[in-house]
Amino acid sequence: MTGRRWGVAIVLLLLFGVFATACGGSPGPSPTPLLTAPTPALPSRSVGGAVTASGEVVAAREAQMGFPMAGQVETVEVALGDAVQEGETLVSLEASALEAGVAQAEAALEAARAQLAQVAAGPRPEELAAAQAAYDGALAQYRKLEAGPSDEERRIALAALRKAEAALVQAQAAYDEIAWLEEVAEMPQSLALQLATLDYESALANYQLVTRGALPEDLEAAWASVASAKAQLGMLQAGATPEQLAAAQAAVAQAEAGLEVERAILSQASLTAPFAGTVADLQVSPGQIVMPGQVVLTLADLTELQVETTDLSERDVTGVQVGQEATVFVDALNVDVPGRVALISPLASTVGGDVVYTVVIALEEQPEGLRLGMSVEVEIATE
Repeated sequence: MTGRRWGVAIVLLLLFGVFATACGGSPGPSPTPLLTAPTPALPSRSVGGAVTASGEVVAAREAQMGFPMAGQVETVEVALGDAVQEGETLVSLEASALEAGVAQAEAALEAARAQLAQVAAGPRPEELAAAQAAYDGALAQYRKLEAGPSDEERRIALAALRKAEAALVQAQAAYDEIAWLEEVAEMPQSLALQLATLDYESALANYQLVTRGALPEDLEAAWASVASAKAQLGMLQAGATPEQLAAAQAAVAQAEAGLEVERAILSQASLTAPFAGTVADLQVSPGQIVMPGQVVLTLADLTELQVETTDLSERDVTGVQVGQEATVFVDALNVDVPGRVALISPLASTVGGDVVYTVVIALEEQPEGLRLGMSVEVEIATE
């Protein structure tokens, strides 16, 4: 007989004794009232070599699941009571913005990888050819300035100047013939004179430049162009430096890390089953707004149920050890189930002012009809 049943029997015997005393003999004189001592604390529930406690049936594996971010629920893939497999998607949030972030990170990674490949492969033939042409052109321009204008260039510049001068004289003569008119500014001769003047000034400036030759600052600028083109050509011919290669590799690593971050954020918009189990509670529907940390679904493994005590006192827990035999009486099923102490919580809690410890009982069998939350009485054999 369990401790719970022994307790019931003792209470019945005490009630029977009180009833017998009240019915037998004549009443005696009323006793003089005495001052009573304060009511002592409730005695331990230990009975003989055992301790008893109340408890409830729980799942050995249970997960209360929620999102680490706020959002609007897009899909709910399960219903209350559904059996799901590990990794199965349960609930998802609307995540178009998060998906765009992943796509952007993927594009950045592809660009970084392409840059690394280009740096590692070195310059293409067409790049080398372009750099060589730029250097040759800059050097030729410098040498031309340094040598000064040729006789042919002087003759061409002088001919252009004389041509412009003749055109200017002709335009001036045509303008003088109508200069007395009030509307002279609107006449075509006026426009022709302006254009001829501009052409002459341009030809004169070019002639002066050609005959003068290059100034020192012109030579300095031309030589700077030669030096820059030569340096660029040399860099391409030498290929990437170790520093450039390392920088390109670092850019790829950074892009990979950025993509992983975006993917991790996107994964937080879906709840997936951490183990195979049953949807024991569902508190969300499509379109609902959820807050970070809000429990929206509880998943439990109903194939392995156990018992947790709810009121095992600090006085009784001292005699409990892992591995001790236990008997669990399930009130709803009116059955005793054998078990053993599997875990003793190292942290106490307070229930109604009493310090209690949770003890987990692993059941050696699972009777038909046993359900989560059923109340039980636990007797643990301490001797």
